[in-house]
Amino acid sequence: MKVRLDAVMAEIAANIDANLVEYDSNFALLPRFNRLHFIFCSLAHCDIARAEKSGGRKVIRWRPSHRLKDCVGLKPRGIPDEFERIEAPTAITTLADEFEEVSQTMSGPIEDTAFGVLRRFAMYEMGLLEYRGKKDGLCQFYRSSKRKHENTADFVGKYLA
Repeated sequence: MKVRLDAVMAEIAANIDANLVEYDSNFALLPRFNRLHFIFCSLAHCDIARAEKSGGRKVIRWRPSHRLKDCVGLKPRGIPDEFERIEAPTAITTLADEFEEVSQTMSGPIEDTAFGVLRRFAMYEMGLLEYRGKKDGLCQFYRSSKRKHENTADFVGKYLA
């Protein structure tokens, strides 16, 4: 099913997905829409994402959790929300079970990745970074040419990595 993802949630999920596939290349055999199902379940478990449902049990949108409502960078102007196919696996496979187990046990790295993405979006909102589109499914940010302070360059250089 196609689900609307908040731009920040889409970026967090893409980063986690890339990290998990890099961690174990066998996970690339599991379709992306199944991996995203487990990733968003993990994000909900860590209270980073929340699902909005309409009518029955179907999720129609993933948004940041209420815990993050005061974080700077959650309203990224100019970065559109995304639509992704997200589905639970219909046949339980060993690989899906293993992926779910790994994604559930990695709450520390998942939170680190999520807050790293939030930091980049906050810097974008403050004008320290410029959004230059997506490459390989991930947002590309560059130092803003509009703000020229030596402290700003140090700040961006330190936290952009």
